Amino acid sequence: MPDSFLFQTVRIFLRPFEPGDLPALQAYLNHPELAGRRYIPWSFPEDLPLSAKQVEGIYNKWCEGENESHLAVVSQDKQELIGHTQLDWDWDPHCPFVAVLIAPSHQRQGYGSEVLRLLLRYLFENTPAHNVHSWMADWNQAARRFAQEHGFRESGRSRHEGLRQGRYFDAVLVDILHPEWQVSRGDKRHAA
Repeated sequence: MPDSFLFQTVRIFLRPFEPGDLPALQAYLNHPELAGRRYIPWSFPEDLPLSAKQVEGIYNKWCEGENESHLAVVSQDKQELIGHTQLDWDWDPHCPFVAVLIAPSHQRQGYGSEVLRLLLRYLFENTPAHNVHSWMADWNQAARRFAQEHGFRESGRSRHEGLRQGRYFDAVLVDILHPEWQVSRGDKRHAA
């Protein structure tokens, strides 16, 4: 099966970003519901509206990144950009970082779950990854539930990682081990 089939389902596919994606990317990154949880490079503000030039800067950083991949999430039916995802193995290819962001108008429709399943299958079946991790702010209950529903467990915290609405928040670290992922898929043959 060609590699391109690894990154698609009946409803969505993942592909590299293209310059034509920038207006749609700017539109959903500036949605108020995503403030503080856009998964963009640290050099850009997480809460403030982003200009077209800033979004172009984000796109350029994503294209230049080493040991990381930023992919557009596109709907199969309308060929519409509906989110983005990040894979980052800079620290260690055995323990990559993953993030999924779906535009608010497409959330709670199962797209994020499809994306995460594709990414986990790719990482655990095609790379040396034995642990996949992510993080989210402690106030982001939806992200914490999403991670838990997909087999991730809380593995630590970075206390007072940031400031939001005048209060410090913790970064919650979550991860899933390869055997846990196998069990979550119903593959008990290899579970430890």
